[in-house]
Amino acid sequence: MQDRALQTRQDLLDAARRVFARDGFELARLEDIARVAGKTRGALYTHFANKEDLFFALIEEDIARDTEIYVKQLTPESTFEDRVKVISGHLEELLRDRKRMLLYVEFKMYVLRHPTNQKRLAELHAKICREGAARKLDLIPEFSCQTDAERRRTGGNFGATLDGLALNMYFDPEGLTAEDVRRRIQQLVHEQLLRQSIEEEAEALVSK
Repeated sequence: MQDRALQTRQDLLDAARRVFARDGFELARLEDIARVAGKTRGALYTHFANKEDLFFALIEEDIARDTEIYVKQLTPESTFEDRVKVISGHLEELLRDRKRMLLYVEFKMYVLRHPTNQKRLAELHAKICREGAARKLDLIPEFSCQTDAERRRTGGNFGATLDGLALNMYFDPEGLTAEDVRRRIQQLVHEQLLRQSIEEEAEALVSK
């Protein structure tokens, strides 16, 4: 029985990805998601309260897959250069995932058009990202000592760059070359990791 419920939930998530990609987040309808999954609306509401709930479940899936990439490619002994290379490569791969990037951007636009829910949804998004990334922190020591607020700002920096690059890449592919994207990503990753290292060294000196 439990296996069947888990499969139903996964079928609904897979259908949500398809419908969100086809119709966009705001125009996607729950009945269409249920139909594509071959389920009833009642079955959908058994697992998810609304579209927002579905979206955050998809984020959790994505973060889990992302984390496995870092677990496979990094170790606690990895060098600073290793970390820059792996993180940069993963972010470039994310930018090539058009459906995922557009879904994330569309969701943010949806939230901005419904400001009464903005604070709650932004807080929930930050919480899910923070909890989902916990396994990566041992592999990226530059971020392991950050406070929750600092990690949120770091995530905001990465998100702002990825969103901007994605929109411009898709809007005008000839206006932003692959090399431009690669250079900007590597610069961002290097700056974020180096800045955190410098701040930690400064704090260590002050505490002596």
